Amino acid sequence: MPERGGIPGLVDSHCHLNDPRFADDVPEVVARAVAQGVERLVVVGYDLPSSEMAVALSREHAAVVAAVGVHPHDSRNYDSTARRRLAEIAREPKVVAVGEIGLDYHYDFSSRESQWPAFRDQLDLASECGLPVVVHCREAYGDVLDVLEAGGVRSIGGVMHCWGGEPDDAQRALALGLYLGFAGTITFKNADAVREAARSASEGRILVETDSPYLAPVPHRGKRNEPAYVLDVASRLAAIRGRSLADVATATTANARRLFRDLA
Repeated sequence: MPERGGIPGLVDSHCHLNDPRFADDVPEVVARAVAQGVERLVVVGYDLPSSEMAVALSREHAAVVAAVGVHPHDSRNYDSTARRRLAEIAREPKVVAVGEIGLDYHYDFSSRESQWPAFRDQLDLASECGLPVVVHCREAYGDVLDVLEAGGVRSIGGVMHCWGGEPDDAQRALALGLYLGFAGTITFKNADAVREAARSASEGRILVETDSPYLAPVPHRGKRNEPAYVLDVASRLAAIRGRSLADVATATTANARRLFRDLA
């Protein structure tokens, strides 16, 4: 595993270099992350064009792998044509997951009636492709976990990205064999419940991520987030768990490799 300054290589398990805010400087962003010891960046799709861009970036950058899927915000546009295209690109060599998929009851940019079938169908697609899922959930933990349980997520695996649920939700997710992804929110003042989940989850079920360009961690609040800042997330996670940064880097990278099938 590559190291920088004695710290084992990290994996940013969820970032959006396919976001327009990175349009002008992806090579520089990737280089900064690699310089900080980030050995893999999982670029996650949120609609069909961004999923195709994630795959394109995985071809252009050795450190990048891709996830492809339609976010609940865009589920109103999920149809048989989108499904067929996702099924095609999901079989690209550096695609490691289907996502991000799930339910979002905060904004309801797409109706809940369209979110549910899109979520279920993409869960089926992941099973068909033999891929784990990257799950988005906001204010919908009970329903998301119901769908995942009914959809057989135990057999394919997955991560609840940017964990933000309550302790009971965390225990249920972990019981389903899911990983919990921790982002810059663990550095926020009002995130005690997230920190409690980060403290109590087993070492074998935790991941670190940036969700960049969103949710920049302290001390970068107010800036565009980027994958290099996953080091700040890992450092805070280590402090919360009372472990060394090297221990957390080793554990989270091993977990990411296990979930994402060795990050080809």
